[in-house]
Amino acid sequence: MGSHPREHVTVGIVGGGIAGLALARMLELSGISYFLWEAYREFAPHTGASVGLMPNGLRILDQLGMIDEFNEYNVKRGEWEHRDGNGNLRTSHNPGAIFEEKLGYGGIFMERQRVLQILFESIEDKTRLHSSKRVVSVVQTDREAVIVSEDGSKLGCDFVAGADGVRSVIRREIEKATLATKGPESRFDARYACVYGISNPVSGIEPGRSFTVYRPDVSLLIFCGHSGDIYWFMTHDLKRTIAFEKREKFSEHDIEKLYAQVADKIVTDGVIFASIFENRRAAVMTALEEGIADQFVSGRLFVLGDSAHKMVPQAAMGANQALESATAFVNILRPFLSQKTSPSSNPYFTQSEVELCLKQYDLQRRARVTEAFRRANLTCRAHLKIGPAGEEYWANLPKMMTPVAISKLLESFSRGEVLENWSMGSTNMAVCTGFGEAKECISKL
Repeated sequence: MGSHPREHVTVGIVGGGIAGLALARMLELSGISYFLWEAYREFAPHTGASVGLMPNGLRILDQLGMIDEFNEYNVKRGEWEHRDGNGNLRTSHNPGAIFEEKLGYGGIFMERQRVLQILFESIEDKTRLHSSKRVVSVVQTDREAVIVSEDGSKLGCDFVAGADGVRSVIRREIEKATLATKGPESRFDARYACVYGISNPVSGIEPGRSFTVYRPDVSLLIFCGHSGDIYWFMTHDLKRTIAFEKREKFSEHDIEKLYAQVADKIVTDGVIFASIFENRRAAVMTALEEGIADQFVSGRLFVLGDSAHKMVPQAAMGANQALESATAFVNILRPFLSQKTSPSSNPYFTQSEVELCLKQYDLQRRARVTEAFRRANLTCRAHLKIGPAGEEYWANLPKMMTPVAISKLLESFSRGEVLENWSMGSTNMAVCTGFGEAKECISKL
């Protein structure tokens, strides 16, 4: 594509992260034309970050034919210990084992780079994927939306999917067009920071085990995955707000200062955090922007993933809700596209058709992602023992494995998006009546 291409696709995807690549694969399998433009030079960079894939996300990946690749990183879930900063064990439980039994999927923790690699490799026609294409603007007309790259390339689209992260160019274009009034949840400010770490195996921590250390100022969240690799989060209460417009960078010195506060904290019997930190192979500190966009759509533009709903990592819902949003859009788009198969029909989507699709997308996703966003925020505050809600969470921890509590989690996963009228998927898709009959799952507790 040169500086004046007149190529026109149904969907132009901006951003090649989890949301963008998953959407690309869904469109490819659906026979829907698209191009994906990624700003960076590679699609699966090594960033030192990890991802938690939960039953709602794994089910979608199963439908895309990738479950075997992800199951290579699956381990039998063990006990999850919850301790305070003095090493006192509040409770220990194993929700992952119940999820696996009732839903056919538990939870997988793995490097984000490998998740991206699997998604990228799944796409058969790589000519649809373009790196080093940094989008700088979008021009909307009555007939199409034209995305414009920094190198002058242009692409006409019926729909533009903004999967370009928390600093989304597409969300910025939507905000400009809608003149949205920003409330607290749509500011994408940061009140917490996090050190994302990956460590080599440590004696005393077996694959499948999980740990949370609840304490003010700096909390710990730790998962032991495939081959004993340890994925950990050192979360810091900033006690101030970093405005979204201010991009604050953190140094190794900042990481060491936080580490000093938790180095001697007990993770499990016989293991302190120093054993994990000193065995690290990656550690990166970043501000945790949080937000839900006031507007997910405008004209032919829509946002998904972190562009639309950026969450703190404590509920492991960011990537999973990104997968759900991509699924919701494809479910809405496919029936509209099937009406355009006759020779006499207009192959392009009219403005009114696009707006009808995207209005439905917004209505379908907003309540669901808001629920996940607020649950993640509550869990983060609980880990940091902030306020009465945090204390209540700590007090109620022993009740987390009661039938009522587990049924709520199963019901929430079961309400997740699933690709409709879809033939691909493993035998897990049949578990619990296709995963969607939450009441049947709950009745078996």
